Amino acid sequence: MVATFLPRIRKRLSAGLALLLSISMNAHSESLDSAQTATLNWLTDMRHAVSHLNYKGVVAYLKDKQVESFQLFHASNSGKEQERLVSMNSPLREVVRDANKVACYYPDTKTVFIDSKPSTRSVLMELPNNLDQLARYYRVSLKDQEYVTRRLSQIVEIEPRDTFRYARRIWIDTASKLPLKFEVLGDDNQAVEQMVFTSLSLESSISSEELNPSMPPDEFTHQASQREILPLDSLRWTLHDVPDGFQIVSYTRLKRAERPVEHILLSDGFSSVSIYLEAQKGGAPKEHPKQIGTTNAYSIKIKDYLATVMGEVPAKTVETIAHGLLRQDADSP
Repeated sequence: MVATFLPRIRKRLSAGLALLLSISMNAHSESLDSAQTATLNWLTDMRHAVSHLNYKGVVAYLKDKQVESFQLFHASNSGKEQERLVSMNSPLREVVRDANKVACYYPDTKTVFIDSKPSTRSVLMELPNNLDQLARYYRVSLKDQEYVTRRLSQIVEIEPRDTFRYARRIWIDTASKLPLKFEVLGDDNQAVEQMVFTSLSLESSISSEELNPSMPPDEFTHQASQREILPLDSLRWTLHDVPDGFQIVSYTRLKRAERPVEHILLSDGFSSVSIYLEAQKGGAPKEHPKQIGTTNAYSIKIKDYLATVMGEVPAKTVETIAHGLLRQDADSP
């Protein structure tokens, strides 16, 4: 009787343990979901603050072991953004941005370059449109709180779920929800790129004098962007082996004196990759990788084209995308 009773006990215990384990796992899953949702809410508030608040400050930017400082003025009037960026060290330049164009002034050469329909909405950082989809490719979590420029900030950690992108940390002001500090982490988890406000003030309004270029535009030689926007259905390249999450943001042709260059811009919301395609006859050059800080580039010859893939992503990413490029014949459907 004991021999027949023990298996029943074990079976019931096993069923009970399985039920407890299931409850525990579901509770843990719900906890992770709620934590992730809370983190995404911080990023949503940050994205709204960046585009809708009036603010000005001084920003220090570190990249490739070089430090650059600039003044930033940002205004939002009836949903329309205006922004002006003024460098504080050489080479001196000013960037004036609104919803329709970006103008970059170079006082040394008295030249202004104008680009219509800018591909980015912020000079602070690249911001994703779909934050919910972002969570498919990054783990987002809340960490400690720290002071940046004497303002309390919440640290948000963004870790990739694969090896095709870099991790990031953002320090978000708990009061205004503006990003006070931003880091891109390299393969060794050390900051290789950093942006930080050294001073920041929120304003009820930003004056037109602070938003307009300090140099008279009529004293500058104006050069319009040589970028032509192309329809996606005219793209004669297929992209195999593009890491999940990267989508085509724009397809343009850069007009140059020698020969035009096709440009395909990919992005997953935080990380972007550029593909430059230039007709080039002659012998096939050796495949050429190059790295500057967090930016990796990889060049490869495909038929009569030189393809260069570059972006602020690991070397593995640009190499994978480059080897997945395939040129379609002009008469192919």
